[in-house]
Parts: sequence; structure tokens; C-alpha cells
Amino acid sequence: MALIEAAERIVAERGIAALTVKDVQLAARQANRSAVRYHFGSRNDLLEAVLELRMRPVDKKRQEMLDRIGRSDDPPQARQAVEALVCPLAAETLGRADSRYARFLVQALLDPVLAEIVQKHLRAESFRMVQKLLIGLCPVGEPAAGWRANNIVKLNMITLATQEGLGTRRPESAVVVADLITSCVALLNAPASEAMDLQSGDTR
Repeated sequence: MALIEAAERIVAERGIAALTVKDVQLAARQANRSAVRYHFGSRNDLLEAVLELRMRPVDKKRQEMLDRIGRSDDPPQARQAVEALVCPLAAETLGRADSRYARFLVQALLDPVLAEIVQKHLRAESFRMVQKLLIGLCPVGEPAAGWRANNIVKLNMITLATQEGLGTRRPESAVVVADLITSCVALLNAPASEAMDLQSGDTR
């Protein structure tokens, strides 16, 4: 656990380029120089372990929210879909003392190596379901609906990372999350731009 948390902290605060086996060993105060390789094998395996640890509760909570939406007799609403995306990650970042996980994820937006590893975990069933739901509820057609869903995912990560870095705790964090949800719903529901109309061949 100490090695995983050390790796997460290094990537979140300094980027993946700073993640070396030696630095993880020192940050975790691990005397055994072979500990990282013994327990994880490689640097990428260690990154996978960070994601596995943090994404498991996010996926569980998101799936529970999606199941409730699916059991309802009413059609899903945009706010419900956005909440299923935002709230589980917010609980695992702003809702957890000394979290660095949102900042760790944002590094994936900057580094192709980490992005590839993160993408494996974003293929989890709950994430794919909520992404599909967002695209289906978007009032504009593809490919714009896909762009918006991706932008909402990024806005979610960046906003939570920023607040996480400030050490935001409740009740302020609850206000931040509520406003993030409202902003994402507005982005999802916004009418098509003129550029989208031109691309689709709409000449109205």
C-alpha cells in the first residue's frame, strides 16, 4: 500500500517522468531497493496497481447509480447521467482525506504513456455505460455528442483535481460538486453551434 500511495503522490505532484523505482522506494521509506520490482514487476504495473486500487470503489458506486437509473420507470435524465459520472469520482477524491487521485488522473491528459494505461480502466463496464448514456441524451448528433461526452469527462477530472489540490473539504466540496454537475448538464444540453450545423450540412 505504501508503494502504491508513493507512486500516486509522485505522479500527481511531479508527473510520470519523475516516477522512478528509486524515487518510489525513497518516498515509501522502503529500505529494500528491490521492493517495487518484487511486488509489481515494472513501473507500468505499479501504475496499474494505483488505478486498480482507486477505480474499484468508483466503479462500484457508479454501477449502483446506473442500476438505480435502469430500474426506474421514467426515462433517464441528463442530470442523472452526469451525476453517475461525477459523484463516484468526487467521493473518491474530494471525499477522501489527502487524496491525490484526481491529480494523478489529470496527468493522463498530458502523458501518452499514462493515458494508455488509464484507458484500460476507463473501458470498465460502468464507465462505458455512463459514456453511452451521455451520448444518447445529448441533443446533437454524432460526432459532436461524443466530443461533448469526452469534454465532460475531462472537465470532471480537471475540476476535481483543482479542488483536490486546494485541500477542499465539506461543506465547500459539496458546493463545488453540485456546480460541476450543473455545468456539465448545461454543456451536454447546449444547442448545436453554427460550426456543427455547417459540418452536418444543415443550411437553415
